[in-house]
Amino acid sequence: MEEKIKIYIPESVNSILSKDMERFEFFKKDGSLNRNEFYNTLIVNYYEQYEENQSAIFSHVTESIRDRTDLKEQEISDIAADILQYVDVRTFQLDKQRFDIAISMKPTKKSSDDIQYIQDCLLGNSTLSNYFRNMFASYSLLPQDKREMIIFKQNFDLIKEAIEKDRKIYFTTANNGSPHIVSPYTIANSKEELFNYLLCKYNSFPYSFRVSRIKQIKLLNENRDLTDNIIQVFDRMARFGPQFSYEVKKPHVPIKVRMTERGKRQYRSMYLHRPEFFKVEGDVYYFDCSRSQAFQYFSRMGSNAVVLEPKDLVADLHKFYAIANRKYSKLDRQDLKETEKEE
Repeated sequence: MEEKIKIYIPESVNSILSKDMERFEFFKKDGSLNRNEFYNTLIVNYYEQYEENQSAIFSHVTESIRDRTDLKEQEISDIAADILQYVDVRTFQLDKQRFDIAISMKPTKKSSDDIQYIQDCLLGNSTLSNYFRNMFASYSLLPQDKREMIIFKQNFDLIKEAIEKDRKIYFTTANNGSPHIVSPYTIANSKEELFNYLLCKYNSFPYSFRVSRIKQIKLLNENRDLTDNIIQVFDRMARFGPQFSYEVKKPHVPIKVRMTERGKRQYRSMYLHRPEFFKVEGDVYYFDCSRSQAFQYFSRMGSNAVVLEPKDLVADLHKFYAIANRKYSKLDRQDLKETEKEE
């Protein structure tokens, strides 16, 4: 199959697909989005799961009809297919949008056999275009971290295999292509359901890599090397935020933060990367997250959340605000001089 396939989808679905191409870094050499590669990857990695979901719904509907009627099997099957098609359209149309965004894809060497199989065996009364429309729409309804698991299915499968077999893995990364040999521990998703991270021991330290940026995974004939101390750190990372590293050379101490009333309101509303507190004493909150997570989160709150401990984090925040203060003060002086010139 070499001809292009045109698919009509709602704008909401098209928007999610386009954003995922950016989030998951599907780019051509000229920096533009590699739409064709993304569409083909989605189909190859998702059609079996999509078909299983559809088959489960179809089976449930046919059984329900069969239990309540004396219709023939073909009649039951036809009614179930009509219901499933109606549910697809009503569910995937979302905001009652029309399917007026036309996208086109050309099968690649990687996908052509799977697409031919879909066309020959899975369409039923549907067209190939409508089948892919519903598949893409089904994909778009999933949380982002679940969509990442689909697009990078091979990565997840190989990492899980290595963990099950107690093996180290070799891989490169999309950032710089440098090689890594690690002992994988687990895959953890961020609390915000954005990305998935491989928690692993790398160069004797606990480390995390975003799974979608891992390339060329190979299983090695070496057993994993994980200690109880590092596993405890991994469990804490999975609980609070796998994207944030812990400094194992420094003793882990709770992070102590005093919040104003405004700071408490900010804490309730600022969900992204928010750490969870385990104790409150008046206006002072205690957190068990990493220093890097606390720095990133509380540096956005200014004087409404003042970190009291640990002292090294206090020093880092003091330096951060001091540099910002100098730069803003310099801008103020420049603005004053310009104003005086104008007068």
